[in-house]
Amino acid sequence: MKRLSSCLLLVAFACLAAVAQAQDSMLTDEKRDEDGIASSIAIRDHDWSHSREQRQQRRTAWMEALRLDIALGYDSLAMGALGSDDGWGASAGDGTLSLRWQINADTSKAPLSLNLRMRHRHAYSDLAPSQLRKETGALWGYVRGFTDAGFQVPEIFLEDQFFDQRLTLRYGQMTIDSLFDGHQLRSGKRSFMNQAFSSSPAVGFPGSDLGFVVRWEDRAGWDLTLGASHLDSTNLSEAAEWRFQGDSLFKAVQLGYNFNGLSGRPARVQLLGWDSDAMPEFGIKSGRGASLTFEQQLAGRAHSFFRYAWADGEAAVTDHFAAAGVAFDLRQSDRLGIAIAAGSSSSNSSKREGVIELFYRRQIGKSFFITPDVQFVAGDGIGGHADWIVIGGVRAGFIF
Repeated sequence: MKRLSSCLLLVAFACLAAVAQAQDSMLTDEKRDEDGIASSIAIRDHDWSHSREQRQQRRTAWMEALRLDIALGYDSLAMGALGSDDGWGASAGDGTLSLRWQINADTSKAPLSLNLRMRHRHAYSDLAPSQLRKETGALWGYVRGFTDAGFQVPEIFLEDQFFDQRLTLRYGQMTIDSLFDGHQLRSGKRSFMNQAFSSSPAVGFPGSDLGFVVRWEDRAGWDLTLGASHLDSTNLSEAAEWRFQGDSLFKAVQLGYNFNGLSGRPARVQLLGWDSDAMPEFGIKSGRGASLTFEQQLAGRAHSFFRYAWADGEAAVTDHFAAAGVAFDLRQSDRLGIAIAAGSSSSNSSKREGVIELFYRRQIGKSFFITPDVQFVAGDGIGGHADWIVIGGVRAGFIF
């Protein structure tokens, strides 16, 4: 792991030295996952009724006195899949409560917060959307979340900040990938559904487990993140069982840089290196790999990203993986996005898979979202003998 990390850091410095050196940037590594606690609260606070997108605080008086933030959301998905010889239907709901208690005020020298996320996931039909992956023989899932797991507490952790909030320590039960390998369009509820874009089939992240993360953010735009997590499940299964059995660990190091890119618009480049122990009880071997992500804001409130990742072993389902996407924010609240990804199986080098996804998110009022989505997936053994499948879905959700 030491040798791998050294090589990754050298590659990172070489890549970052080639980009523009401007210091002012709007892209930060906050809210890299729109489904997380911080992002849920930020979406709840956002007022879309003005063209300048001014924030509107929705705290009550007692919440303000206690320095307490609460966001309640509910999302549902109806999905249909059509192959050459068969068809499938699936639907599910996901109710989530996100809570952040600012123990020490965020204006203090050492802000400290307790963060909690609870959810209840349930299928409306005999088949949950997350199960379509196995039903159709796909390498990774057509959707992130929307399982039939019932009540879960995936996150309860403390977050401590020092040195003008440039140093962040997070420890407790968490989904560690909320701080690693993110990009601005990563959200199975608000943006792209497919796990190629809303998660990462090329990194052997754990699900929800006990972990520790430390991040340093430099004023010049650099950030360095180190993390380790107990390993009981994978991010593609999204389990949150609190078993704490075995001694398997996931370790990661990430180097990022925010800068002004094309035409002086915000951009970001980040390099992740990771190492995962084997999980014999699940038949998963050890593995390691790297992931390089580039983001660039474009004209007309457009966001774009590109990612290439490599992995060995069977800790990740793909060994070579690439993805790219662009989304356009319309009328301050709506979003239109299109993305493409392709990868090869880490256990069978001859098996490959590709996906194209298109979605349109319509926001109604301050809290309600409705999102039609279509995916075309092609690969060996998918959806019957024709090796392709078409996925259509509609998401509806609110947050307040």
